[in-house]
Amino acid sequence: MPKKIYIRTFGCQMNFRDSEFAQGLLMDAGFAKADSPDAADVILFNTCSVRRHAEDRAYANIWNLRAMKDKRPDLVIGVIGCMAQTKREKIFEDIPLVDFTCGPDDEEDLPKIISGILKERVNVASLNKIGAKRREMFPGYRGDNLKAFVSISHGCGNYCSYCIVPYARGRERSRDPKAIFREIKDLASRGFKEITLLGQNVNSYDGYGGKSGGFARLLKDIERIKGTFRVRFMTSHPKDAQAPLFRAMGELEKICRHLHLPAQSGSDRILKLMNRRYSAMDYLNAAASYRKLVPGGSLTTDIIVGFPTESDKDFKKTLNLMKDIEFDSAFVFKYSPRPFTKAAGLADIVPEEVKAGRNTMLLDAQNTISKKNNLRLVGTTQEVLFESSKGGIAQGRTGPNKVVLVSGGDKLIGILANVRITDATCSTLRGEII
Repeated sequence: MPKKIYIRTFGCQMNFRDSEFAQGLLMDAGFAKADSPDAADVILFNTCSVRRHAEDRAYANIWNLRAMKDKRPDLVIGVIGCMAQTKREKIFEDIPLVDFTCGPDDEEDLPKIISGILKERVNVASLNKIGAKRREMFPGYRGDNLKAFVSISHGCGNYCSYCIVPYARGRERSRDPKAIFREIKDLASRGFKEITLLGQNVNSYDGYGGKSGGFARLLKDIERIKGTFRVRFMTSHPKDAQAPLFRAMGELEKICRHLHLPAQSGSDRILKLMNRRYSAMDYLNAAASYRKLVPGGSLTTDIIVGFPTESDKDFKKTLNLMKDIEFDSAFVFKYSPRPFTKAAGLADIVPEEVKAGRNTMLLDAQNTISKKNNLRLVGTTQEVLFESSKGGIAQGRTGPNKVVLVSGGDKLIGILANVRITDATCSTLRGEII
């Protein structure tokens, strides 16, 4: 009987794509997929290091396997992904249950690593390929049969002062466009309806030999691929968000009109400390250009509160930016220091209760804005791809990434339909198929 693998994933879409890749690679090597930890011979934790909270959750979940490991000493537990790369061998000291660690760029070696541990029970740390160009490998396995992730680049070279990604995934490397096209053509031929392009800074794609506008050109080339599917992408960096990209989004039929553009702060002083390489005015100008060139497009963002030395004045500028731009939604995070980063050496003088208060203020303001934006859509007709259902209510998303609920149940899953919007909250739209 083949050994069964169960993977638990923490973190971003890139981590979920890496887990999917690892699962497919292992299945192609003769392993099987387990549906639960209890049924697994090998349990992998694919872990995020961007925020401390994700690391804490991963540690707690690994420790929860202590009783299982005591009953089944042959159970193999591995930690892969960003936390494996940044914590390195210290994981063995922190959690003796762990048998091996494997960094993001070493994951192609997982079949060999796991086979070796099953034969010889010795701790292994496979962390040597960080920043290396990955071999093009195409495992067929996907965790969904409707939507798929496609990584177009790996790593990041921006070195924002709060971000651990360059230290966990190395500097940015863009994939060859031909490899990306091959992967998308395969997905289109298999009937996938939505493809999301992934990169730590997806719009800085440089796979055409350093020529400017590389990401916009990639989108235009993907538009030519035969098939009925739509394309999303994330996450974009404001310094690379310019008119050629916006024009492509406004003109191309397959590209969804949704831009996730992390602002992080509205204070130029804090943006400089963050090493973001744009000003609040630069961001406002980019948002204005986007809305002019992409009619009906949605704009979402990330914001960090409580960055070291953030004053009430700095925070007010961030709140004003949110109100001026009127984002469709925003992810708001309380700053937490990350090892290796420049900001980790700054005095973290913003008290936790102040961070929490600012976090709540931004979320309350954004909920008000989101509801106002969504109510504007009542009475309009929106094209919706339905993804799931529960209790007879089908859920889907518009091209601009608005969540829509209608009556209909499972029969609507995978269907692209026109929906007349009848009601709205800050987070969802309700409607009826026409």
